[in-house]
Amino acid sequence: MKKFFLKNWELIILFIVIAIAVFLRFSNIFKLQFFTYDQSRDALFVKRMIVDREFRLLGTQTSLPGMYLPPFYFYTIAPVLWLFRLNPVGIDFYSALIGVLTVPLVYFVANKLFGKPAGIFSAGLFAVSPIVVELTRRAWNPNTLPFFILVSFYFVYQYFKEKKDKFFLLAFGFYGYCLSLHFGVWTLAPLFFVLWLICLVKEKKIKTAIGALLIIFFFISPLLLFELRHNFFLTSQAKVFFFDGNHLGIRMNNIFESFIASLVAIFVILISGKITLGYGAPLEFGRKLKELFSFSQPISVVAQKPFSLSFQWWGLAIFFIILIFSIYFFSKIFRKEKFKNSLSLPLILIWVWIIWGVFVTLLYSGKFFFFYYLYLFPAPILLFGLIGKIFWEKKALRIISLVALLLIIVFHWRHTTVFSQGWRGISDLQAVSKIISENISKEELFNLATIQRDLDRWDRNSVDYRYFTETFGKKRGLDWYPEDYRRANILFVIDETGKTDPLTSNIMEIQEFSPGKIIGRWEASKNIVIYKIDKKGK
Repeated sequence: MKKFFLKNWELIILFIVIAIAVFLRFSNIFKLQFFTYDQSRDALFVKRMIVDREFRLLGTQTSLPGMYLPPFYFYTIAPVLWLFRLNPVGIDFYSALIGVLTVPLVYFVANKLFGKPAGIFSAGLFAVSPIVVELTRRAWNPNTLPFFILVSFYFVYQYFKEKKDKFFLLAFGFYGYCLSLHFGVWTLAPLFFVLWLICLVKEKKIKTAIGALLIIFFFISPLLLFELRHNFFLTSQAKVFFFDGNHLGIRMNNIFESFIASLVAIFVILISGKITLGYGAPLEFGRKLKELFSFSQPISVVAQKPFSLSFQWWGLAIFFIILIFSIYFFSKIFRKEKFKNSLSLPLILIWVWIIWGVFVTLLYSGKFFFFYYLYLFPAPILLFGLIGKIFWEKKALRIISLVALLLIIVFHWRHTTVFSQGWRGISDLQAVSKIISENISKEELFNLATIQRDLDRWDRNSVDYRYFTETFGKKRGLDWYPEDYRRANILFVIDETGKTDPLTSNIMEIQEFSPGKIIGRWEASKNIVIYKIDKKGK
């Protein structure tokens, strides 16, 4: 047994780490306790693609007004939703599965870049880091991004290392797909453009460069086609928001502070963030050093759900260790000294990835949320693996390094919130939608609105209940824009509080509808009350 363990200890630990990742990401997943606006809207669009053959050129709408991503995320989850018979739990399952698969991927890439056992340390952190767990265990278009951007980065590394064209094209292929997952990935486009210029100008690989362009063109072609069909609507919206709205440009008075605060936060929150329920801080990430280093003040880093994170002093210590060792290695690189394992290429690529990713976000002066850095998350985790390996190579520190990793895993396990129970689940959504679908005819123009019990749940327009009403109740209401509420003749109001007068509620949906009188009332589970209201003057 001792001989077997000594020979296979890495694989044994990796198996344990993957098991932990599975447990954290799949706990309570089939209860669908998180199904808010983005999840239900995307599921509804995909259902319409599968059932109603309403295919789309636009993907998910970003948090930037009028801006959309390419639609390939929708086409990815369409087979998943079909396999799960339109149960949106399937998309959660897909996201969690990709989140688990990222753990062995991180292990593989870290070992390739830095040598064994860097992968164990990187995989261990990725498996339990609270913000990573929270973002990779449920459906949302950016949540599979760490997997695909890390694959793209690995092929970039392989191309510089081996100069093989297939790695170049694979890097662009995976990056092109990432463009449909989150708008933040688009900020890496200049880096890939530089890579493309190196291939074309320096290495004279014209066919390979053209192939890469065609790959990127394929992934953005739906947006280009939409632009041609709609008189460049997206371009005009981008101009209005970024330039006319002054949301683009560096604010020189605090650029250094914002850069340092963001750089430190990415490391310390990933390494030592302690997650707690509730908004203990403003939802936006302020990028202020004073806010960051106030250990008693948590940082809200997860949008759409009331979670806050506060980092620990030892996370800051690990960051400084990573920074000191990186500076030490770079000094050797600049002096053209050779050192063990040829770390120059991976270190340069990772730090260019991090520094550019942080810097370019400073050009955006609109609302900024910490999860926007999701496309950078694998980079600090890889560097954490490098430090773990460096300590491991010192025999006197070998046990200490493993114990430190174990303590970090235990710390995050103790403070995880994945076992917390929400008040509403899939059975409640189904019960409400059944009542609505049984009390409306297909000919009537109707819409839905929700009076929320949880005011901190980021939701609007009752798209969650709408999904189940349309998908399983076979009754399709009007869409969820103000003009659709004005067109409706019937409005179903789902009162989750069970004690609000729907006729006097000041939410947008009810006001736009212009309610007349209540013509039906039903009670569902969890004290949810459903009202059927006709239009004023009808």
